[in-house]
Amino acid sequence: MEHRRLRRSWPSLPPNKRRRSEPFRRRQQVTSESNLGIRDPPSSCVRLGGEARERGGGSAGCNTLYQLSKRGVKAVLLERSKLTAGTTWHTAGLIWRLRPNDVEIQLLKSTRDLLTRLESETGLDPGWINNGGLYLANNKERLNEYSRLATVGHSFGIDSTIVSPEEAKKLFPLLDENVIHGGLYCPGDGVVDPAMLCTALTRSASKSGGQVIENCPVQNILTGKNGFGSKKVTGVTTPYGVIKTNCVANCSGVWSRDIAAMVGLHLPLVPMKHAYVITESISGVRGLPNVRDHDASVYFRIQGESLCMGGYESNPIMLDQVPADFQFGLYELDWTVFSAHMSGAVNLVPVFATAGIKSTVCGPESFTPDHKPIIGEDPRLHGLYHSCGYNSAGMMLGGGCGEQLAKWIIQGRPDLHMFNYDIRRFLPEQTKDSDWINAKSHESYAKNYSIVFPHDEPLAGRDWRKGPFHEELLSEGCVFEERQGWERPGWYSPKGPAPVPAYDWYGAYGTPHNTDQTYEKLIKGDYTFGFTKNHNLIGEECLSCRERVAIFDMSYFSKLYLCGPEAQKAVDWLFTANTHRPIGRTVYSCLLNSKAGVEGDLTVSAIETGNGGQADPIFKGRGFYIVAGGASAAHTWAHIHTVLSHEDFKVALTDLTDKMGILSIQGPNSRSLLENLVDTDLSEEAFPYSSTKLVRVAGKLCRALRISFVGELGWELHIPWDSCKHVYKAIWEQGKRHGLRNVGFRALYSLSSEVGNHLWNMDLRMDDNPLEAGLEFTCRNHGEYLGKKALDIIKKKGVNKRMVFLQLEEKVPVWGLETIWKDDQAVGYLRRGDYAYTLGTSLGQGYIHHPDGRRVTEEFLNSGQYEVEVMGKRFKANVHLKSPFDPQRKRLKGQYDYPIYVRQ
Repeated sequence: MEHRRLRRSWPSLPPNKRRRSEPFRRRQQVTSESNLGIRDPPSSCVRLGGEARERGGGSAGCNTLYQLSKRGVKAVLLERSKLTAGTTWHTAGLIWRLRPNDVEIQLLKSTRDLLTRLESETGLDPGWINNGGLYLANNKERLNEYSRLATVGHSFGIDSTIVSPEEAKKLFPLLDENVIHGGLYCPGDGVVDPAMLCTALTRSASKSGGQVIENCPVQNILTGKNGFGSKKVTGVTTPYGVIKTNCVANCSGVWSRDIAAMVGLHLPLVPMKHAYVITESISGVRGLPNVRDHDASVYFRIQGESLCMGGYESNPIMLDQVPADFQFGLYELDWTVFSAHMSGAVNLVPVFATAGIKSTVCGPESFTPDHKPIIGEDPRLHGLYHSCGYNSAGMMLGGGCGEQLAKWIIQGRPDLHMFNYDIRRFLPEQTKDSDWINAKSHESYAKNYSIVFPHDEPLAGRDWRKGPFHEELLSEGCVFEERQGWERPGWYSPKGPAPVPAYDWYGAYGTPHNTDQTYEKLIKGDYTFGFTKNHNLIGEECLSCRERVAIFDMSYFSKLYLCGPEAQKAVDWLFTANTHRPIGRTVYSCLLNSKAGVEGDLTVSAIETGNGGQADPIFKGRGFYIVAGGASAAHTWAHIHTVLSHEDFKVALTDLTDKMGILSIQGPNSRSLLENLVDTDLSEEAFPYSSTKLVRVAGKLCRALRISFVGELGWELHIPWDSCKHVYKAIWEQGKRHGLRNVGFRALYSLSSEVGNHLWNMDLRMDDNPLEAGLEFTCRNHGEYLGKKALDIIKKKGVNKRMVFLQLEEKVPVWGLETIWKDDQAVGYLRRGDYAYTLGTSLGQGYIHHPDGRRVTEEFLNSGQYEVEVMGKRFKANVHLKSPFDPQRKRLKGQYDYPIYVRQ
C-alpha cells in the first residue's frame, strides 16, 4: 500500500540554533511493514517540549526521538532551553525491574535492554550502573508482596531472591537488620545518569536523521479538520517559522498542560515538589545496591561514596504552575515536609544520622491521578500524542514508553497493552476537573509505597459520578467501588449503609481525619493476599445467582447508538461478528485494531427507529445499539470514533452512557420474576437468547436484552434515567417472592470467570488476538473488517500463545500474576484469578506459550503436568481449554441440569 506523501517545510534557522543535526538528504518512506495502523503513518513527526519549557529534551522526548529515528522516521525535537532542562537533569535515575504489573515489567525491561546496549551501539556511555536493588520489608504482609513480585519475575526471566534480615545486611552492611522482616534482592537493578543517557540517545538519533533544535520554543499548534469533522494537527509555529506536520508529541513534563492548552485541551497533571538529599561521603557505600524501604516510605540511591535519600510524604507541596523560566532551577527544601523521611532513614541506616548532608535537591515533578504516565494519541485531536506525567519514574519507564509511542505513531497502535497508561483511560470531563485531579494525584503520591493488594479502593475523588440507583443500593449496604469515575457496587455488607466519606487528605494540610470510619474499615478487610474477610459474603451473592435470582446494577456500562446512511457499512468494518441480522438480534463481537489485537469486546444489536426516547431514538434506516464494559468506556468510544473518522463513514455516534441505567436480572427465577412486570412474552420461543426488544416494565418503556455475563437465564433492562427508580422498586416488590438478592461486581467477576467470559483489560487485551483468546467464533469468514487481514495470516501460521483455564487442586487464593509451570518450565502467568464459588476451587485464566518459541497447539496444551506458583510455592492445577463449569452453556437457555458442585 502506498503511503501518503506529507508536505513539510522546515524553518530557516540561524547556524547557532542548530544542534546535532544532519542535512535532510531525502525523505524516506516508512516501509510497508509499518503500515499496520488504522491510518497512514506520518512521514514527519515533531517531538516537542513546549512553549512552557519541558521541552521534549528530557527523558521522554529523547527516548521517543531515538526510537522514531532508528525506525526511519524523520523527526525533530524542539527544546525551548537545553537538553535535560526541567525535571530530567535532577532526577534520581533509579531503575527497578519488578513491579506488580506485567506490562510495566515489560516496559522496564525495554528501558534496561536499551541501557545495556546503547554504548556498543553509539560509542557513548549512557551512565548505566548495574549495582542491584534491595527491597526491604518490615512485616510479613510486605514480604508476601515481594514474594508475588519474585513469582511474576519467573515469568519474565528476572533473577530475584527473597532474603532474610541477615542476608540483607550482608548485601547492604549499613542496615540495622533488627528493624526488618526480610527483603527481596534483584541483582539486575541499577541507576543511570540522565545527562549521559540523553546525550547518547540524541546523538544516535542524529546519525539516523533525527534533529534536535535547542532554544526553540513552540508558540502554537496549528489544527484543521478532516472530512468527518474531527480536529487534526497540521503543524507548529516557532520563532523561526512553521513546521508542517500531522503529528506532534507533547513530552513537556510539568509544562505539558500548557502545550495541551494551546489547542484548548486539558491534561490531568499536577506539578509537585519532590526531593532527595545527598550525604557526605560514607565509608563502604560505593558499589552497594540501591535500597527501597516501602514501609518507611524511603529509598537510598548509591552515588559514588554518598547516599541519596528520598521518599513519598503524605503532605507533598502541590504547585499551581511551574514558571516558564524554571529551566535548571531548584526549590529550597522545606524540612518541615521532608523531615517525615528522616526517622525512617535513620532507623534503617543508623549511620545516616551522623553522615551529614552535602546537598539537597528539590525540583518539580509531574504527577497524575493514578500514578501512571499519560501516553498515546489524544482522541480529542488527531495527531496529538502525549508522553508525560511520569510521576518521578521517567528514567525507569522512558525507554519502554518511548519505544511504544514510536510504534503507536508509525503503525497506529503500540505492541504492548498500554491501556493503563493511555490518555483514553480518563473521561474527557475528568481531565478538566482540577479538584478531582488534585485529590486523586495527592492520594496516589501519598500511597505510592503502600502494599498493592489485589483489592483496594481509593478514598479520593469518590462520588464523582453516581448511577441512578446509588441511594437505593447504599441503603441496602452496598460497598461501592470506583471505576473510571463511576461508583459501582462492589459487594453488600449486612452491617448496613457504608457511605464513602469526603476525602480527608489523610490528615494532611490541617484537614481533620474523618470520624466515620465505616467504609474504610470494610475495605481494609480486603488488605490481604489470602482470602478476604468478605470472602464468604461474596460467595453467598454468587450462589444466590446460580440457585435463585440476582439483580446487578451495571449502569456505568458504555451505551452507544450508531446510525446514519452508512451505519451497516460502518459496523461491517468495525466488528468481527456478522451484524447482518434481523432487527432485534444481538451479537457478541470483538473490536480489533489493524494487527488483530482486541481493542474491546461488546454486544451489537440491530434496532429500528423509535419515538424519540432514550430507549427508542429516532433515526433513518437501520441503526445499532452498542454496549461495552464501563471501566473502558472512554477507550471504546475513542477507538470507534477514530476508526469512523479515518474511514469518513456517513454516520453519527451518540453516547448515552450517563442517560440510561442498566439492571441485569439473572438466575433460574429471572423469567418468573419478570413475566408479571413486562408486557412481553418471555418464553424461549418468543424472546430467545441474543435478542432485544422494547418492553414496558411496570409501565415504563425500556430496552430489554436477553443476554448474560454470568452464564444464566436472564435479561438486561436498559432504562431511561428518569424511570430507573420506579423500575427498580417494582422489580424488588416482585422479587421478594422469588428470592431476589442484590449482587455486586466482585461476585459478577467470579461468576463470569466460572463460565469463561472475558474481562477486557485483564484476560483479554489489545496484545491478544481472538484466536489466542478462544474467540474465533466471534470472527466471520466473509467480508472485510478492521484486522481481518492480519487475523487471516495468524490463522495460517498458528498462534504463539493460547488462553487456558487452570483449576487448582488445593484451596489457595489466586489473583493474577502467578507463574504457570508446565513440566517444570515457566510457560506463562495468570492474567486473572478468582475463587469459583460454584466449583469450590480457585480458577485462573492465563496464556500459555511454548518454552521453545514454537506454535502452541491443543496437543501441546493437553499434555504434561501443570502447576501454578503462588508467592513462591507451586500448586498442582488442571488445565481446561473451556471453563469447567457448564461448558455447553445450557443454563443460558434455562436448562438447569448442570450440578452445583459446591452443594454436592
